[in-house]
Amino acid sequence: MSLESDLKDVLRRVDPPEGFAQRVMRRIDGAAAFRPPAGRLKPAATRALAAAVLLAITIGGWGIHETLRARNELLTAMRIASEKVVHAQQQVNRR
Repeated sequence: MSLESDLKDVLRRVDPPEGFAQRVMRRIDGAAAFRPPAGRLKPAATRALAAAVLLAITIGGWGIHETLRARNELLTAMRIASEKVVHAQQQVNRR
């Protein structure tokens, strides 16, 4: 068999079994009926969760800031080193 005929066999349309749509709709209705009660967290837990999120954002932002600062220092050091190498090459070529 060729790849094309194999693909046609695998991808051919197959009608769903009887009652499929009704079963799907019943499941959807059942899933919609189950909803966790609103306001389940206590106020203290909500505040603690908010504080944890803010702390995580702050620490993450600080880490990004430090990474960018280190990157800028490295780029500056590489620029200075490059300028020194160019200067040294010019001095060698003059002699």
